[in-house]
Amino acid sequence: MSVRNIRSAPSYRQTVLIIDDQPMVVAIHTAIMKSLAMDLRIVSMTDPKTALNWLGQKQVDLIVTDYRMYQMDGIHFINTLRNSRTGLMCPIIVVTALKDDNIHRQLLAAGVTACLTKPARASQLSKIARTLLENGRRQYTTQ
Repeated sequence: MSVRNIRSAPSYRQTVLIIDDQPMVVAIHTAIMKSLAMDLRIVSMTDPKTALNWLGQKQVDLIVTDYRMYQMDGIHFINTLRNSRTGLMCPIIVVTALKDDNIHRQLLAAGVTACLTKPARASQLSKIARTLLENGRRQYTTQ
């Protein structure tokens, strides 16, 4: 079997980036990702600006982020990420306390894959994350 892309290598570990300015939420989302038992590399950050800088140099397979953060909101984060020179197009799950359908629509229009309302049920977040990660893995192994 030839490896055309590092992500298609059998030993490749998918990376999940979790961003939330509340450390407790980061810990909960990290535990949910670990519960998937998919041998993931989980990176967590509490500052979206630091996350954007880090993403300029790294590849990730899934981002789980808050909407309302101290330094910037989710729309600004997504737009900055999508318009960066890397133009990262990995799946993004936004988890927000806001139950505003207009904001949910704006997030989806900005390129978010899924938008969940806090507190997100662990089963819901894990099911969506697993599906997105498995789809990503399939995409790279069939290319």
